[in-house]
Amino acid sequence: MTSEHNAPHSAESQAHGIPFIPPPAAGNKEKTEIDQEVNQALGGMSIEDLMAHGVTQAPAESGPKLDPSRPVRGGRPGARRHEERVNPDNVKRGKVVAIQGLNVLVDIGGKSQGICPLDQFDKAAEGGEAKGVEPGQEYEFIYKGYDAREGLVLLARKGAVQHGAWETLTVGDTVEAIVTGVNKGGLELKVGSTRAFMPAGQVDTRFHQDLSVFLNQKMPVRVMKVDREDHNILLSRRAIMEEAEAKMAEQTWGELSVGQVREGTVRSVQPYGAFIDLGGVDGLLHVSAMSHQRVADPKKVVQEGTKVQVMIIAVDKEKKRVSLSLKQLAQDPWDMVEQDFAVGTVVDGTVKKVVEFGAFVELAPGVEGLVHVSQMAMKRINRPGEVAKDGDKVRAKVLGIDREKRRISLSMAEAERDGKIASGELQPEPAKAATAGGASGGAAAAGPAAKGGPVKPRKPLKGGL
Repeated sequence: MTSEHNAPHSAESQAHGIPFIPPPAAGNKEKTEIDQEVNQALGGMSIEDLMAHGVTQAPAESGPKLDPSRPVRGGRPGARRHEERVNPDNVKRGKVVAIQGLNVLVDIGGKSQGICPLDQFDKAAEGGEAKGVEPGQEYEFIYKGYDAREGLVLLARKGAVQHGAWETLTVGDTVEAIVTGVNKGGLELKVGSTRAFMPAGQVDTRFHQDLSVFLNQKMPVRVMKVDREDHNILLSRRAIMEEAEAKMAEQTWGELSVGQVREGTVRSVQPYGAFIDLGGVDGLLHVSAMSHQRVADPKKVVQEGTKVQVMIIAVDKEKKRVSLSLKQLAQDPWDMVEQDFAVGTVVDGTVKKVVEFGAFVELAPGVEGLVHVSQMAMKRINRPGEVAKDGDKVRAKVLGIDREKRRISLSMAEAERDGKIASGELQPEPAKAATAGGASGGAAAAGPAAKGGPVKPRKPLKGGL
């Protein structure tokens, strides 16, 4: 997944989600990067020295220490071990033949028979009863070595978390480890009775300021390096998480569609919006899509780590971008604006912003109207600030509504005039008699023509028309 989004994206990226970047394939480049990260974490110290100076230590485990030179369960001192990175040629499909004690016998074809630890097989609940591996079931196994004394191939079930000891560990293994300490370079762990080290950059796909939160935790990890001469093991939890996130992202991308409502977790909040984890896929909730109201601070709407319901409004699978909306899930206040604020009614509101040409007044959450400077008072004013300021409670009359453009024209002057007429301070203006006025006007217009014929047009004045 991407790192924390600490800088504003371009205008195009603000309208979409952040692309998912799958983890790089293992290879020489990856090994080089891990070596560089380890050297940086160690700061010129050996792993043993670094772990000896750990700043936070967990209580020591009780019980006798195991001798690394002793053979492990199912193995013999003379068994040959496979210590290279697992490749596809080492993966074999086999059938369970029998279960003997803590081991499973496996038929891998031909005359070969293998053995695999029983604890690498998960138990599934069926009808309230835990049911584990049974003869006849088939699994994929990884070749680990050969026990010449017993004539058995040593196997590990592919994908299983192993509880291996020092002699069985190889690069690429997934094992269970417990965090025993924290130092300036990363985490100190134990795999069985063997000490191991995990650089800070390999702990998670996301940055953690305080690694002590992992202290005493058990976690599945990937073996990245084994140095038997120095008895050093390098582990990675990030590799496990990247694989899980990639698998989850593939499933999520197949499910996403416009108009879908999904639950996500807020990963980060920026001035231009928030990034929501939908399940291995990050979507962008732009600030303009958070609410029908103006949002000045996105952190007042969503907080990191919280779960939110969002609607998908755009999906670009090629560019790996998803755009989200919160306000689409809330009723649009403009749907009832003509009923709630009919033309000619006097309404109360709050001044949200004063500008040169007037003032914006909030009538309801998400609904604002404009009072033009010419409609702010019955008397002539030079600046809107002479009459109102941000936060003032005002009364205005609705002059007009344009629902498509989401505009409402208001007049504070008309509301003031109506109030004075209602209190008797002003007398209502008499209605003009259209018939009398029209007749009078017509006689006046006809008078000059009747007296002296057509009136000659005046010459235009100098400098004008």
